[in-house]
Amino acid sequence: MSLSNKVVVVVGGGGLLGSEFVRACIAEGARVVVADINEPAVLLEGATFIRSDATNEEAVKALASKVKKDFKKIDAVINAAYPSGTKVKQNGKFEDGSIDDMLENASMHLRICFNMVRAFAPIFTEQKNGSIVFLSSMYGVAAVRFELYEGLSMMQPAEYTAAKGGVIAVTRYFASLLGKHGIRVNAISPGGIVGEYPQSFVDAYNKHLLLGKGLLLPKHVSGAVVFLSSDASEMMTGQNLIIDGGWTV
Repeated sequence: MSLSNKVVVVVGGGGLLGSEFVRACIAEGARVVVADINEPAVLLEGATFIRSDATNEEAVKALASKVKKDFKKIDAVINAAYPSGTKVKQNGKFEDGSIDDMLENASMHLRICFNMVRAFAPIFTEQKNGSIVFLSSMYGVAAVRFELYEGLSMMQPAEYTAAKGGVIAVTRYFASLLGKHGIRVNAISPGGIVGEYPQSFVDAYNKHLLLGKGLLLPKHVSGAVVFLSSDASEMMTGQNLIIDGGWTV
């Protein structure tokens, strides 16, 4: 699973998961490009920052072109960006939200996937190899357990499930479309990631775990990112790796 001499682009590399993916790829020998709207406060040795808006098609194309020009090749691109529509109440109930706002929020996740393929697939096609990794969620494959949210102000939005299920679908679509060019497209679906949640939610969530005693740490996901970016997964495409401590079993 070595990434020695590989060039890896982490879109959304300044975020909670993205920054861990950057660290993990550097630890395995990769030269990493951190693409984000805002420059991280700390940039690890072995990483290069390029400012880019993942929701903007031309910006992502410019990112891909600059990375190819500067590094002469690109081996893998990972989507760790988490877009959010400004009008959407992330913790609101379905009946309280605007349908247009919810659909806008859901479409932003797919827009980033489309932008990444449009920008990086031509480079990978020319190289005859390359790995694209999308980030989905366990809620893209399993129904929400609404009892976890009873009595709480927080709620899992319907548009999140729609977006993450869509990410898995387009993963298969692009894997089928691009496989003839030696391009691999896979997804990772993590369970809940540590955050500022009420203890009652964490306790209810833990009852469904088969492994561990709590929400995932970012490091629990980064191993799959390294694997899918490396030659260890060279015959793997169109797949969705679920990492959730057995929550969805």
